[in-house]
Amino acid sequence: MAPKDAEQRVAQFRQVTKQWDASPTRFWSTGLQDYLRNVAKIRREFADVLTDDDHSSARSGSGQATPGNATPPLSAEKPPKYEPQLSLVPHCNTKVIHFIRHGEGFHNVGYSNNLDACLTERGWDQAQTLGRHFFSQQATAGVQLVVMSPLVRALETAAGVFGVEPSQYEGSAAAAGGADGGGSRPASEGGDSSRLGSAGSADGAPPPLMMAGQEAETRIRAAHGAVALRSGVKFVAVELCRERLGPSQCDKRQALEDTQRQFPGVDFSLIETDLDESWEAGHVESESSVVVRGFNFLNWLMQRPETNIAVVTHSAFLWFTLACFGNEFARPVRENLQRWYENCEMRTVVLTDGGGAGVPDQTWFRGGEAYAEPQKGLLPNVKEKGRGSLLSALRQALSGGGNGGKA
Repeated sequence: MAPKDAEQRVAQFRQVTKQWDASPTRFWSTGLQDYLRNVAKIRREFADVLTDDDHSSARSGSGQATPGNATPPLSAEKPPKYEPQLSLVPHCNTKVIHFIRHGEGFHNVGYSNNLDACLTERGWDQAQTLGRHFFSQQATAGVQLVVMSPLVRALETAAGVFGVEPSQYEGSAAAAGGADGGGSRPASEGGDSSRLGSAGSADGAPPPLMMAGQEAETRIRAAHGAVALRSGVKFVAVELCRERLGPSQCDKRQALEDTQRQFPGVDFSLIETDLDESWEAGHVESESSVVVRGFNFLNWLMQRPETNIAVVTHSAFLWFTLACFGNEFARPVRENLQRWYENCEMRTVVLTDGGGAGVPDQTWFRGGEAYAEPQKGLLPNVKEKGRGSLLSALRQALSGGGNGGKA
């Protein structure tokens, strides 16, 4: 971008954010959802500005952001040095979420008008490679729930990442072959035992199938063998995390009856209609609609009892949803959260709810009441002074304005 153009873009961005700071109620007119819509809109409109280095001005010795090499964030300008931005949230108000974009689909290689696009062979390879990575990590191996978009490419990706090859189990080869439907590609090439877990039954019978085998169809689907469910993991399809509705047929869901037949181990009870009544030819879902849907989806996740959850979804849905979060963080953290997802990319985040919703705290232990509490008598009277004065004193002490933290 030419220096003059860059100056104009930064000036426009500052004008918008100045309005934000001067009249924040304009952006909160209907609460948090309105705020999220405005954040997503600003991030999209000024993507070229926000992707520049926020702190390159510090390296050049300038205290002000300059067009082309630094830009202000949505609120106040960041200091030239990254400072810790710590926060504490009770564990019961958190979830670990592994966001995954589906593998390469036929719509990603030029066949965007395929109804409910399937994975290519490369897409299946990507999913299986991610599966080996997923179950090699301590932080991800304990997943309890896999939530998927009801579109086939997301379901197939979930099968490739989390599914189990039925023929790995003694006495199950014949049954697995019968369920293959002619598919020649195994669910997990190489016999990776680290991914098998405890999916097999004790008597050697094959575990329940997550996905039936399928034959190849030129430019439509890749051949693949049957995939079994992983023991102890729930698989649920949810419309809220489907791709942004667009004009291409690849984003139109096939009939639910066909999808259920193809994925017998997935819970589709939250899908209300057999035919896709959301998709309309030529219609593009608004950005604000995707943002609200994403927020509702995260709220739904927060209300689930599981605490370690994988979500297999789509690029635009992820972008619009995650672009609403992390704007107060330093650039490396913000960029890691908000950048575009590639095919079969996974990033793990911690979803928190400071509003108080969450599951009961299973780690809490009551302890015993002490007869005497000498330190309690030294605490300030919060009821008289107010909690704000206490926090103000703490901030002053931390910034060096108090007694330096001496006891």
